[in-house]
Amino acid sequence: MEYLKFNIDEMTQQMVFCEYREITAESKKPTIVRAFPLDKIADAEPKINELIAGDIIGIYYERKNKTIINEEQYLDENKVLDQETIDWIETFVKRACLDEEWDELLKPPTVDQQVEDFIKEFFEEEEDEPLEQKDFLAEFFAELEAEETKE
Repeated sequence: MEYLKFNIDEMTQQMVFCEYREITAESKKPTIVRAFPLDKIADAEPKINELIAGDIIGIYYERKNKTIINEEQYLDENKVLDQETIDWIETFVKRACLDEEWDELLKPPTVDQQVEDFIKEFFEEEEDEPLEQKDFLAEFFAELEAEETKE
């Protein structure tokens, strides 16, 4: 028996959540959970943005053996998902939880990436202005020469 859960929360958290658990008469395996930032997972899997296009604010799917809850969520109503979307969701959850396909997205940024982000955030705008190059040594000697000629 399998337990699958999938949730796109575009409205409040901007996240995509996946859960998977296999339960048999002999054993209960641990629940595998993945939570992806919506923008990152949508870049890796564009179908995510298609699922929440227009005025859809979320998708919720949960399957406990034969019990299924599925919703396409709007501000004022919920609609049932079509079978093609359900099949895609189940495949997506298995790819995320069992195959760990998008785990790279969950790693914290490296120090180099953090430095690059910092530089982009605070210094990128200044690149539009050309840098002024000065020859400080030449200026120094010119000033010395000017002082010598005054004396």
